[in-house]
Amino acid sequence: MAKKKDEKDVLVVRDEKTGEISVVAGLNADGTPKRTPAKAENAQSFLQFDRHGDVLDNFFKNFFRQCKEPSRFGFYRIAADQAENLLEVMKQLLKDPEVNKDLLAPHKVDTSGYEKKVQEEQAAQQTVKQEPQKQENMEQQKEQQESPQQTQGKRGYQPIDENKINWQELEDRWGVKRDDLEKSGDLTKMLNYGKSDLVKVKPTFGGESFELDARLSFKKDGEGNVSLVPHFICKEQKLDEYKEHKFSDDDRKNLRETGNLGRVVDIVDRETGEIIPSYVSIDRKTNEITDIPANRVRIPERIGKTEITAQERDMLRAGLPVRDKLIERNDGRKFVTTLQVNVEQRGVEFVPGTGRSPRTAQTQETKGDTSKSQVQGGENAAQAKKEQRRNTWTNEDGSIRPISKWSDVNFSDRQKADYVAGKAVKLENVTDKQGFHATMYIKFNPEKGRPYRYDTNPDNAQQVAPSNESRTQVAVNNEGKTNEATKNLKEPLQKGQTAPKDTRQQQQQEKLRNKNNKGMKM
Repeated sequence: MAKKKDEKDVLVVRDEKTGEISVVAGLNADGTPKRTPAKAENAQSFLQFDRHGDVLDNFFKNFFRQCKEPSRFGFYRIAADQAENLLEVMKQLLKDPEVNKDLLAPHKVDTSGYEKKVQEEQAAQQTVKQEPQKQENMEQQKEQQESPQQTQGKRGYQPIDENKINWQELEDRWGVKRDDLEKSGDLTKMLNYGKSDLVKVKPTFGGESFELDARLSFKKDGEGNVSLVPHFICKEQKLDEYKEHKFSDDDRKNLRETGNLGRVVDIVDRETGEIIPSYVSIDRKTNEITDIPANRVRIPERIGKTEITAQERDMLRAGLPVRDKLIERNDGRKFVTTLQVNVEQRGVEFVPGTGRSPRTAQTQETKGDTSKSQVQGGENAAQAKKEQRRNTWTNEDGSIRPISKWSDVNFSDRQKADYVAGKAVKLENVTDKQGFHATMYIKFNPEKGRPYRYDTNPDNAQQVAPSNESRTQVAVNNEGKTNEATKNLKEPLQKGQTAPKDTRQQQQQEKLRNKNNKGMKM
C-alpha cells in the first residue's frame, strides 16, 4: 500500500478544435490548461498528480469553475514513470480518438462528475446571493465603516468549525490553550481565517521545550481536519521572489516602505498549478511574505462617512495606494491617511505611519514647499522645486493626482473624474490676467508632468479652425502677443473681442494707425 501512495500520473490533453496534443503543466488564469509539448525532454514541466490524492480533483474543479469552454479539451491519464515510453503511442492514438476509442478507454478521464459538482456549487452560491442577507450586510457595513481592517464576512461565508480542532493536542505540542486565545480575542480572528497577535508558544524539540513568539492561524486539509500553523518571527526578507513571482526593484521598494506590493500579480498554486491573481504583503509583525486571492477582497464604497469614489475603488482593486485621503468617522473625527489593500487585514487598511490630522497635513504640505526652496541653492534648488511641482500633479505610482479647481473655477464631480482619467476639461468664465472672463480647456500633459491649458479641445481628433473668441483674448492679455485688428488699443481685450468694441476704440485704432503710416518714408 505504501508504494501506491507514491504513484503519480500525468495528464495528456487534446484540443478537440485543433487536434493539438500536449501534456498539462498547470492551469492558466482563464481556466484553460497550461500546456507543454508532449515530448519526453519536457518531463520536468509536466504537472504530476498523486493517483490517490486530492490534487486531481482540485485541478478539475478549478478547470470547470474558470474555463469558459471546457468541452473543448479532452483529458487522458498515463503513469508518470512510463510517460517517456507512452507519449508517442498516445499521440498516435489521439490523432483519431473515435477510431481508437477502445484503446484509449482505460486512459480517458471522465470529467462529468467534476462538471456536475461545480454546477451544483454555482447554483447553490447563486441561491445564497439571492436570499435576503439584510442583517449580515448591516453587520459587514458597520464593521467596514468603523475600520477598513475588519473585512470579515461574505455571503455564503463559513468560519472554521471549532469542533474539528484537537485542543489537547495543540496544548501538548505547542503549549497553546483555548481559554487564553478566547480571552485575548485571537480565537475569533483565527476561526475567521485570520492570524492571532503575537503570542508565546512552547514547542518541544528533542525533549526540550522552547519559548518563542509567533502568530497563529488555522489550516484545513482536504478532509476538513484543522491544524495549527505557527508563524514565527523571521529576519528581514531578501525579497527576491515569492511563489515563482520575481520581485522588481519597485516591488521591493513598495514592500519595504508600505508592507504592500502595490499591484496584483499572478501567484502559482503549487498543488494545482492554478495561476491566481493575488495581493502580496509582508506581515509587519513576523516579516513573513503572505498573499490572498484578489477575488476574496471586498473594496468598500464608504468608510465611516467618507465615500470611496469609483476611481479610488479601481485603484484599490489594482493594489495601488490612495494617498492623502480625508476620512471622517461616524463619530465626526477626521484624519488624512493612505488607503491600500493589505493581505493581513484581508481588505483595505490605513497604511501605518500615514495618518495625520487635516490641519497637520495642510501645515506639513505648506512647510515642505517652503523648506525645500530654502535649504538648497542654485541648480539643486531649481531641481528640487521642479521635482516638488511634479509630485504635486502626480502620485508616486505615476497616476494623475485629482484636482478640484483651476484659476479659481471649481470642478464638478464629472470634471474631476474626466481630468483624472486624462481627458480634457472645458472651463467657462476663467478670469485672465487682466480680470476678464475667458473659455479654455485643461488637460494633464504626460510629457510635461502637469496640467496644461489649451485654447481648443485637445481630445478632438480633427480640429475645425478654432474661433477667436477666447484664443485672441488670452493670447493678447496673457501672452503679450499682437492682434492686427486691436494692436493699437490701450485697454485689455474682453471675452469674444477680436476688434475694437466701440466707436472710441475704433477711432483710437485708426488714429494710431494713421500716425504710424505718416511716419513711413517712401
